[in-house]
Amino acid sequence: MKVTELYRTVSLIRHAELKIVEVYEQDIMQTPVHLSIGQESVAAALCSHLNKNDLALGTHRGHALYLAKGGNLMRFFAELLGRVAGCSGGYGGSMHLNDLECGLLGTSSIVGGALPISVGVAMATPRPRLTAVLFGDGACDEGVFYESLNFASLWKLPLVFVCENNRYSVQTHRRHRHSVNPYKIAEACQMRTLFVPIGVANDVVALNRLLEDPIQAVRQGGGPLFVECETVRTLDHHGIHSDIEKGFRPREEGHLAEKFCPMALIRKYLDPSTAGAIDLEVKKKVDTAFSQALKTKPLVIEGHYEQLGNDTKTTGTARGRA
Repeated sequence: MKVTELYRTVSLIRHAELKIVEVYEQDIMQTPVHLSIGQESVAAALCSHLNKNDLALGTHRGHALYLAKGGNLMRFFAELLGRVAGCSGGYGGSMHLNDLECGLLGTSSIVGGALPISVGVAMATPRPRLTAVLFGDGACDEGVFYESLNFASLWKLPLVFVCENNRYSVQTHRRHRHSVNPYKIAEACQMRTLFVPIGVANDVVALNRLLEDPIQAVRQGGGPLFVECETVRTLDHHGIHSDIEKGFRPREEGHLAEKFCPMALIRKYLDPSTAGAIDLEVKKKVDTAFSQALKTKPLVIEGHYEQLGNDTKTTGTARGRA
């Protein structure tokens, strides 16, 4: 994939989530959100090697995966706004995105919940079609993580496991949860693995190149692949603020986020005027899609509530923030 296309994907994810940050406290978007700012490169590089017929599943932090997989931007915003036009009909909100048109089978709010589902999907998916599942290092704390890896390896499934390791499960560091890195578990299951340090994982061009041959090997019947990408979450585990500023994570995390920002790292491959033009184009697209989503019909469910500004109506959608 061309560098400009990779940059467009990363820029789209970043600006779509910045739009969420911009409007979230206006209370027009009443779904809990888990943002991918600082981690955009992983989904962008993975999806650059997936075609429309390939299938993907993800976690509660699923915005990047949906957009990188080719999801519809207006339907994305409509879903977060609780509108009928949303990709999940307004029922799912931020954590439950699905869109068969782009091959996203769903994202799950259950930590590790997508892992066994991806195994079942891969069993039912003939090669050269692939299944990919994107998840955080917190999912590796679950028993189903071990079961899924073992089964996929045993049956040599056409499945790509990608772990976004930002080292934190909410605010608990990996060293307090894991005795070894997740890829070591995959190695114990006799699975081909890649461990990608943050300097490469957050550089979408470098990660794109690194993934090309291993993913092609999965297509050709080489069995599953496990990729662990070190990355860094810029904002809260949940919401639009900074848990670093609140003291829940050390200041070093903020320095990492600045040093290894995916937007900054990919710009070194581009002329500044080219990057700037793409950003302007993407921002306009985001603003237009959000405005269109606001004009669509809200999901109304009899007997629940819809919060509109300061007025509460007796019909509507129950969507309170966690």
